[in-house]
Amino acid sequence: QTLSKAFGLAGIRLGFAIGSEDVIQLMNNVKAPYNVNSLTSEVAMNAMKNIDTLDKNVKSLLAQREVVAEKLNGLDFVVNVFPSDSNFLLFRLKGKAQEMYKIMADNGVVTRFRGNELHCNECIRVTIGTEEENSKFLEELVKVWNDLSA
Repeated sequence: QTLSKAFGLAGIRLGFAIGSEDVIQLMNNVKAPYNVNSLTSEVAMNAMKNIDTLDKNVKSLLAQREVVAEKLNGLDFVVNVFPSDSNFLLFRLKGKAQEMYKIMADNGVVTRFRGNELHCNECIRVTIGTEEENSKFLEELVKVWNDLSA
């Protein structure tokens, strides 16, 4: 599990594992002895004590995921928005997914083209961000589709 979205700590690049004692022991056997610096460890420990922030961030993420899914479903060039229990949405376009992905990336809106994955032809994956980031993504998606369709 990472501390990226829920704790708002993507920048510290840290996660944690929960598992049975024997599995955790196997993981400890292969990791570097001091693979987390003390500053990162301190930030993570403080975050784990602040469950109110976690709850607020998760609530916001879930609400934004619903908003983005709703808006994607309302676009006539989006064929399907797949159900999600995570911090991203996978959606299928009528076509031009790879072109759209590249143009949006060139314009500063980062998504992931998934059209090469099994059963994901014409699919793009978007990570749910802030309200502003999500609005920018949706605006860019519509603009690029319209430009390519003109």
